[in-house]
Amino acid sequence: MENAPVQGQSKGKSIAAMACGIASIVLFIAYGFGLIPAIVSLILGSQCKKDGVQNTFTKVGKITAIIGLILSIVVGAMIILFVVLGIATGAADYM
Repeated sequence: MENAPVQGQSKGKSIAAMACGIASIVLFIAYGFGLIPAIVSLILGSQCKKDGVQNTFTKVGKITAIIGLILSIVVGAMIILFVVLGIATGAADYM
C-alpha cells in the first residue's frame, strides 16, 4: 500500500516536508524568503525517501517545494534586476 500509515519519526518528517513546502509558496512573495523553507522541504523529502517513506505528505512537500523554489528564484531575480535598473537610471537620487 502506497499511503499506508507510517510510524515514528518518518511520519513527522513527511508532514514537516509538506508544511515547509506550503510555507515556501506562501513566503515566496516576501522578497524571496520562500527559498529557505523550500530547501528544507526538499531535504526532508529526500530523507523520507531514504527511509523508504513515500506517502502523500512527502510527495506534496516535494512538489510544493519545487514550485516555491522556482517562484522564490524568480522574485529574487526580479528584485535584483529592479535595484540594478534603479541605480543605473539614477532613481536613487529622488529618494
